[in-house]
Amino acid sequence: MSETPLCIGSIIRLKQEFEERYIVLHRHTFPQVLERIRRSNISDYTIFLKDGILFSHMIYDGDDYQGDMAAIGTDSTTREWWKLTDSMQEPVSESKEGEWWAGLELWFEYEPNSPAIDNPVRLAYTVSTPFPLGDFPSDFVNEDEKHPMFNGIYRIRIFRKGQHLYIYIETSLISGVFPLLSAIKSSLHLNEWPEPMTEVFHTDQRQPLPEMIQKKVFVTGCFDMLHSGHIAFLLEAATYGDLYVSIGSDANVEHLKGRFPVNSQEERKYMLDALSSVKECRINSGWGIIDFEKELRDIMPDFFVVNEDGHTPAKQALCKDMGIEYKVLKRIPHGDLPVRSTTALRTECTIPFRIDLAGGWLDQPFVSKYHPGPVLTVSIEPSIQFNERSGMASSTRRKAIELWRSEIPHADAEQLAKMLFSYENPPGTKEVAGSQDSLGIVLPGLNKLEYNGNYWPEKIQSVYDEGILTWIEKSLYLVTLGPRISSYSVLSNTKITAEGAAALSQAAQDCWSAILKKDIRAFGESFRKSFEAQVNMFPNMVDEDIMNTLKAYQDKAWGWKLSGAGGGGYLILVSHEPIEGAMQIRIRRKNNF
Repeated sequence: MSETPLCIGSIIRLKQEFEERYIVLHRHTFPQVLERIRRSNISDYTIFLKDGILFSHMIYDGDDYQGDMAAIGTDSTTREWWKLTDSMQEPVSESKEGEWWAGLELWFEYEPNSPAIDNPVRLAYTVSTPFPLGDFPSDFVNEDEKHPMFNGIYRIRIFRKGQHLYIYIETSLISGVFPLLSAIKSSLHLNEWPEPMTEVFHTDQRQPLPEMIQKKVFVTGCFDMLHSGHIAFLLEAATYGDLYVSIGSDANVEHLKGRFPVNSQEERKYMLDALSSVKECRINSGWGIIDFEKELRDIMPDFFVVNEDGHTPAKQALCKDMGIEYKVLKRIPHGDLPVRSTTALRTECTIPFRIDLAGGWLDQPFVSKYHPGPVLTVSIEPSIQFNERSGMASSTRRKAIELWRSEIPHADAEQLAKMLFSYENPPGTKEVAGSQDSLGIVLPGLNKLEYNGNYWPEKIQSVYDEGILTWIEKSLYLVTLGPRISSYSVLSNTKITAEGAAALSQAAQDCWSAILKKDIRAFGESFRKSFEAQVNMFPNMVDEDIMNTLKAYQDKAWGWKLSGAGGGGYLILVSHEPIEGAMQIRIRRKNNF
């Protein structure tokens, strides 16, 4: 133990969208994390929140500060905790280079002549000064006089960073705080009253409140080939209360994804029931996308929790009808652990997906024979677990994995795309997959594929400009609709005409021009017109449910379309502002090839 304990104050910014989750997590801090803090000689560690700023106060009472902090940093459980919390935070603008929590100057400290308190009330306040301050006023405290402003006050510490003050108080009488704050305001000539901060964490926290323990939390999914990504999601979901997991049956997984899970429904249930974070696991009795409705109504949870790539408007609407709070969690980076998905574990690979931005169907000769035109594609990094049968060229990607296993070879890109196209469409194939799928996967960046009545484009233009690719990434938002069912047929009831093909071609040309100019409104309008031209020729791309979902987002976006041939998959939106519950893609760059 050191002779003079070290008092440390620091601040960091909490991202607004994570505020509730941060508070819930810190009500349920891992016991091993608290134990590691204690063993590193830290006590009285409190975190307060106000207007997106987290203020921490702690006492270090050891002899080797650097060594004790290093012990926290190498603790495996603490590192798991940081994987949950780090992405919720960002350094404040005043931070030094490389600094995470910005250190504060302990500007003033005083312990009035009152006995120590066993269980003090901890309070924190923050205020900005109208001008830079020098030393703390020396006449604020008169050691010879017991001033009424210190009634019940045990400890006062004032930290500062620039013109921002953070006031930490320990007291036995809440009523004694007002005179103290009044004196501080007067002595420092403040224009505003110090504002209270909310305590969100303390090392001596009590057990969660009873109402939190009784909350029920519901999650659903396949949970095949259980991996670290599943575990992280379940651990975070369990912070909201008792966790009920409802898994898809083998038959319904095959119906939706076109393949049976690796592990049977009984095996998956057994593994999930064995997890300490899971209260109970059930097998869904329903069919289709909403196969969990009976289980949901039986359990009647307080929260329905999904990852952003598991969010669908249908789930959200069902929860609204049932009065269940719907939570969409963002996938949090796993630090030094690799990002995991069941798809990646089946074949660990970097082979991308693709999105067609405009002109889709012109790669089919039965469309472009009526009018030539371009298909615009972007190659997408497999950083998201895209659903099968969702219009992201997942079928072609599976063929690429069969052909090349884990990565695209380093060779002429167009020749590789021809190889993949031929492999996917051997002689005798009745319904030939368009070449935009193989080209869209193999060619990095943004590509304009010019078709004129043949399976292969006459001309290919590629864009690798970082500014344009980043602009596209920031402009596109994906909302999950669920995969197409196995019986889906887009080629029924087609109305392919020269007029329709010309409209599709023109929309794609306009989309290309808008992207090169980075004109978000023109991009959205041409994006939408391309989709409308597709639907006019292929009405089965949409149904009533899809159109209802689309209407719910029309006032949030400049344009919209469905991924691929429609019938499910993803609703892709063009917007200059974030769209709640939607995902964003990462385009594959040329230097990654």
